[in-house]
Amino acid sequence: MPGNPEAERRFSMTKKEEYLYKALKDSIVSLPSRTRILTVREIMRKYSLSQGIVDKVLRALKDEKLIVCFVGDGMYTTGGEDASALLVKKKNVAIIVPDYPSSQFHMLANNLQNIAENDGFSYRTIYVHQETNLKEYLRPSEFDAAVILPKKMPVDKEDIMFVKTLSFPVVFLEANTEIINIDSVGTDDEYCGALAANHLISSGHRKIAVLNPEPAIPVVQNRISGFIKQAKLSGIEDTVIYDCNTQFGESASAKAYNKIEEVIKGGKLDFTGLFVLSDSPALGVIRILLDHKIGIPSDLSIIGCDNIPESAFFSPALTTVDRRLDKWAEIAFQTVKKRLAGDTSPVKHISTVPDLIIRESTGAAGHSRKKESRMAS
Repeated sequence: MPGNPEAERRFSMTKKEEYLYKALKDSIVSLPSRTRILTVREIMRKYSLSQGIVDKVLRALKDEKLIVCFVGDGMYTTGGEDASALLVKKKNVAIIVPDYPSSQFHMLANNLQNIAENDGFSYRTIYVHQETNLKEYLRPSEFDAAVILPKKMPVDKEDIMFVKTLSFPVVFLEANTEIINIDSVGTDDEYCGALAANHLISSGHRKIAVLNPEPAIPVVQNRISGFIKQAKLSGIEDTVIYDCNTQFGESASAKAYNKIEEVIKGGKLDFTGLFVLSDSPALGVIRILLDHKIGIPSDLSIIGCDNIPESAFFSPALTTVDRRLDKWAEIAFQTVKKRLAGDTSPVKHISTVPDLIIRESTGAAGHSRKKESRMAS
């Protein structure tokens, strides 16, 4: 069968080789481009064939440009595309987040993973402990870029010095690292606090308070600062701040629950609007208030921050400030792509604009007789 390379190859195959060739080809042509296929050893085990037979059949499929092989990353289908265009290996990005138990961190990691997949990156999500250094997790030879949510604020000097030695693009999240020549993305957290205060005050609340269930980091301090400043602009000078004194590794939701229970039992629940600095603990606060028959929002309006998915489905649904973590992920990977493509423009910090999501947990300030009698007792 001269002039037909495929027919010539098949003519020279043994029955076992031809059987495997047909089975693999039928499977491969049905798959989309860039789909990873079984490894050599997995094929050997699945079909009970020797490595020599598998290697010969895979070479035939490569010659027909049906698959491409990336050293160290496996074999992929071409889907009929030009195989040479697929030989550029996917860039591998390290997604680094703290191992602190937080719905916000989990949501951000999911957003980053989704954007990485949609943008054609390989990625590895690495969870780091507060007391360890980045260099223990981030091996430069394994990655082409990194997106990092710092394990604590301010960022450790050792971590900064290590990142500065890396030859690939790095984007920090939440921290503003523009002044140390590293790209970063975040949200104006003072503005988050101001949005929360303005919402409560514009709803008629004059007795307002803040609950901080998170560890003492600049992000939450900025939210408190923005809330207090907005309150003072509205003539409210006596905003109450409740700090749960939460340490890293402790449950913020449990600490918030216990603090508000302490306030209730101490007869100090004399405010009508409460800003809880993160959503998960705010849901814990709603739980303890309902346990004590305190109406939400009839007796107390509650607003959280972060807009975690659970906040929309709790009862009552939580009013919250959305810091747009989805935008963080988009901007971070846009920055990575530009840097990998050769962009040498000055580094920048890009700040997303938060949104106020109004739901059932806040309402106009009222004066509940039930609350008056409870406070009197």
